[in-house]
Amino acid sequence: MSSFRDIERRRKGAKSSYRDAKKHYVRLNGWLPIFREYFKLRSGEPRYLTLCAKDAIDIRYFRHKGLLPYDSEQKAFPTVAFIERDPQDYASIAEGLGTTKLAIRGDLEEILVKPEENIENSALLRGSFPYDVINLDFTGQVVREDDPPYSQTIQAIEKIIELQNAADCERWHMFLTFQARPETANHEADDQLRDILEGNLRNPDSQAAYGTRLPPAELIREEYAEFLRVGVTKFLASSSSNRGYASRLTGSYSYPRNPEWGGLYHILKLIVEFEAIRPATALPNPHRARAAYEDSVQQIFRSTVIDVSAAVRNAKVQQALADDFKPVLDELQQQNIIG
Repeated sequence: MSSFRDIERRRKGAKSSYRDAKKHYVRLNGWLPIFREYFKLRSGEPRYLTLCAKDAIDIRYFRHKGLLPYDSEQKAFPTVAFIERDPQDYASIAEGLGTTKLAIRGDLEEILVKPEENIENSALLRGSFPYDVINLDFTGQVVREDDPPYSQTIQAIEKIIELQNAADCERWHMFLTFQARPETANHEADDQLRDILEGNLRNPDSQAAYGTRLPPAELIREEYAEFLRVGVTKFLASSSSNRGYASRLTGSYSYPRNPEWGGLYHILKLIVEFEAIRPATALPNPHRARAAYEDSVQQIFRSTVIDVSAAVRNAKVQQALADDFKPVLDELQQQNIIG
């Protein structure tokens, strides 16, 4: 029973975090401007794939901002797709939102990496691409302690990049959220990321862009969240350049969490832009891919992270966030959805 209570406490803690001010700071200041771009680009019909969790707060928020087409009579979101593996949460999302372009009850990683075991869902998901914004709001780590370094999560992200390219998507954004938790990290994966980083730093231009950060081996020990921010984004740059895209880190945010059921860790939220460097039908050009990767590496090394905790300490900022979020909370209360 204690194990069951612990699991339920963790699940409730993860879900309630969707409503906190720090998370909404990123929605308002990071995600919303990107969504406005695609709203204009797609003449009011941005294509959106999300792991939205029970409350579907991101979908509701963008609808309240007038950035997602919504048929109130039919109760339908024609450009929204969501995936949820928990049966109860899936039912809650489907009931609360109504009809969507695509609704899948299943595990995103399993669907993408093991299509032979998820034939129907795999076909539905693959046939739904491309998307303008893909929101991968994971509740855990990119590489868990008991995973191999080339984890199923990383493989799933790479499959998404491949599917976007195969669908001739010229430009799109990924919102990627994950934990930086050193005590349960996969140290083999960390060592491999460190080795790749050290290889990059042999390039003088990359060394200059890296600036005054600690050397990678020290960065792991002293600033683990920054190590992962740089390492994971740089890995994405490599993966995307080999799959037809140049990538650019357009925003990154970090804040600590210290839930009662576990130790202190950090949440990392990355916003990554992808622009096509070749169509899926073209021959790979290793020189162009290498140039795109090196440009991305130096841009990542020059980037800085926004400390969300510091940003939301200001009382005026807190009030602005509360006012901006109120329509979504009111809607959830009206639908009797409790986080």
